Amino acid sequence: MVGFVPFVGSYIKPDFVRRVPAPAFDSMSGTERATYLATHPESYTLVTRSPGDGGPEDDATPARLLELGAEALDRIMTADAFVDLDREAFFLYRLARDGHSQIGIVGLIETADYLAGRVKRHEQVSRERAIHLSNHFEQLGVHSSPIAVGYRADPAIRSRLDTILDSVEPVLGFTSGDGLEQEVWVVDDADDCAALTDAFVAHDLYIMDGHHRAAAAGALAERVGEPRGKYMLGVAFADDRVNIDPFHRRVKIGDDADVAVIERELIDLLGLEPAPELADELPGAHGEIGVFLAQRWWRGVLPAPASDSPLDSIDPVRLQNQVIGPVLGIDPEGAGGQIGYFLDDSDRHELAESISDREILFVLREVTPVEVFSVADAGLDMPPKSTYVTPKPRSGVFLRKF
Repeated sequence: MVGFVPFVGSYIKPDFVRRVPAPAFDSMSGTERATYLATHPESYTLVTRSPGDGGPEDDATPARLLELGAEALDRIMTADAFVDLDREAFFLYRLARDGHSQIGIVGLIETADYLAGRVKRHEQVSRERAIHLSNHFEQLGVHSSPIAVGYRADPAIRSRLDTILDSVEPVLGFTSGDGLEQEVWVVDDADDCAALTDAFVAHDLYIMDGHHRAAAAGALAERVGEPRGKYMLGVAFADDRVNIDPFHRRVKIGDDADVAVIERELIDLLGLEPAPELADELPGAHGEIGVFLAQRWWRGVLPAPASDSPLDSIDPVRLQNQVIGPVLGIDPEGAGGQIGYFLDDSDRHELAESISDREILFVLREVTPVEVFSVADAGLDMPPKSTYVTPKPRSGVFLRKF
């Protein structure tokens, strides 16, 4: 049961949609990031940068990056880039790309609910990154990067959203440079706002994207208390509308290992059979796996879950604990840089041509929202790079000052 409330906020003006809202930064290479930031001086990414994100003075201290973020925010505010509301409202936020469309509700989540475990996580966070973001929130006093949370689909919420969409016109609609369609509606009717707030009292929320931002908001609340630390900005999606893409693995065989022996062990353990179609497709079902090994594509089946824990049943854990760990001798954190990750939109033909004889590609199905919720309900953490929520809510579309 959580507090999810409307707020007095802002949304980006149409003239600024190509200048301020941030791209999906974690999907860009280092070179692409640096080029983007050098050519977009009003990008909200310059406000929220962490060490190593790229851009001007990328090697600056965290304190200097906060100064640069404040300067970037000042440029955006001086340009008068946002429409400021004078009343409390929720926003509806539609994201659509590649045939998938999802509508979320943008509002404020009570930070106390995160600290109490009613806003549930499923990933560990870097303490250093969370501290940097917490300092960012405290010094700049703004939120613009909604934490994506999921909730179990609720007919009452869906019916209310359908009614709103039938009666309210969007205030904003645009397509960003990477093809993401975005639409925004303002929901300021008192009855609608009250109905949505009341409906969420009966729900837990599950962090789908934004674990570090949530941890930073929690740290801020513990440090400064209310009112500044009372809320964090979130966007809530029903679980049956959230899209999660898989993260795949690119694994280096250790220098001391016998490649031929590992190939035989993997073929036997996974029951590998040739499957050239997996250069372009995902495995057909959860529990199946695609493997590029010995210069060809194979299809196999992961070993059965080691226990009835919801964590042991998800494919990335089965792969790590029963294949990569015991056969390749690599720990979950990828010691020595032996584990790399690539998204499903990567060109697997190019990857297969680029890897050495001492590298293996593992292709997985996506982790589902049901699995995410089950792991979070059990208070467990998934290994790194288990989920990739897409399309991602973007920074610089909404703004909340506090």
